Amino acid sequence: MKDKKLLLEKMRSLWDPRRVAMVGATNKYGKWGFNIFSRMINEEFTGEILPVNPRDERVMGMKAYKSLPEVPGGIDLAIIVTPSPTVPEVMRQAAKKGAGAAIVITSGFSETGQEGARVEKEVMDIARSADMIVVGPNTMGIYSADVRLNCLMAPISPMPGGAACVAQSGNVGTHMLFRGKLRGLGFGKFVSSGNEGDLTIDEYLWYFGQDEKTDSILGYVEGLNPDGDFMRIAPEVTKRKPVILYKGGRTGAGAAAAASHTGSLAGNLEVFKGAMKQAGVILAGTNKEVVELGRALQLQPAPRGRRIGILTRGGGWGVITSDACVEAGLEVVPLSDRTIARLDKILPHYWSRGNPVDMVAVMSYKAYLDCLEIVASDPNVDGVIALGVNIDAQGSTVMDALSKLGVLTEKEMHDIVEKSRTESAGFFNELRAFLSSTDKPVLTVGRWRETPDWESGLMMIGEPEDAANIMAKMADYGEYLLKEGAV
Repeated sequence: MKDKKLLLEKMRSLWDPRRVAMVGATNKYGKWGFNIFSRMINEEFTGEILPVNPRDERVMGMKAYKSLPEVPGGIDLAIIVTPSPTVPEVMRQAAKKGAGAAIVITSGFSETGQEGARVEKEVMDIARSADMIVVGPNTMGIYSADVRLNCLMAPISPMPGGAACVAQSGNVGTHMLFRGKLRGLGFGKFVSSGNEGDLTIDEYLWYFGQDEKTDSILGYVEGLNPDGDFMRIAPEVTKRKPVILYKGGRTGAGAAAAASHTGSLAGNLEVFKGAMKQAGVILAGTNKEVVELGRALQLQPAPRGRRIGILTRGGGWGVITSDACVEAGLEVVPLSDRTIARLDKILPHYWSRGNPVDMVAVMSYKAYLDCLEIVASDPNVDGVIALGVNIDAQGSTVMDALSKLGVLTEKEMHDIVEKSRTESAGFFNELRAFLSSTDKPVLTVGRWRETPDWESGLMMIGEPEDAANIMAKMADYGEYLLKEGAV
């Protein structure tokens, strides 16, 4: 790994640049130099953008320079989208301009064979001689929320937040940004690491671990350098903030695809899993689960054990969730006698009197919240999966039926709607208050009718099987933190 002091200094040029030269910016629609440059303008980058184009005097209305040497003054960051044979000379020019970092979007390097590898080495030698750091080559770019720098090839405008992401596939990584926006997980920093000719996933992990604005780290990885520093860095980071990875190249076919994609060697999967567990890294089972885990650990603490309480409005869902929990490596434990006695005062006498807690179709919002608090407070329970959190799920159906029957006046209909909305809002506010106050994780499963659940400060999981898998990964992380004395 690079010298840490130098790396921190150069990372400022990457994530907090003041002057950025875009080499290959163009007015030609459909070119990457057009798409990325327009995105930087649209996102209103807080620094100065300097387009470089040898033919056009202006690019998207901005004064353009024929080459980097013509740009007045120094630059912090060079973004390069010109063909690979031109990149070495552009790098020499960027070094003379004092650039601390470069992002080489261009492909056609080591991922294409021997000649591409030779050019890539030349580029990296130039960078190292000038103490310049390089993202890529063959990268989809970066995103930095602090300065509103979006130089991504993909048409995504991420939601700002505390997560950071490094991806060895730009397409997979930007999909995480998109899913995060749907699920309420905001990102402060994102990088598509590309061929990792210079900066590797090890160094991004170390930097994100140091970054006070980053509260969690997500990633997509195809392969690690066996001689690298990942296994030394990861345990230092995971004790302070969760690191959640999705592994590509798990099969022979996937490994072969990874080798042709970025030149990564995927390695033995079981060895990889064991190493990640030892380092406290959470391995997601799907690309969807990466974001779900990131959001869950942002909102909820990791459990201190694997004992789960289940609350449900219907018995069948309790059965399904119990199966899913056990299959995921969780324990569906008996509730304490005191908990059973407390629930007896709320639920009908014919309730199941066990775990899962089947509310036998009791619809009261207050009863649901009371039962949730009682189950979560049970000393035998480390975490809760709460099903049936359906905010006003039946309201629209009931109102449609009443409207068709015509049995109520317009005022009576209005009063019912307002009463339903008031009750729903009250339920939501109390649920949110409870979830933010409990020291045990509670994963809610259900539907949110009018707006995305994250806009209201909740994370609603669609299926109980997903909730069980997420809780199990959270429990793995909780056990690691306890073992390391980090909680």
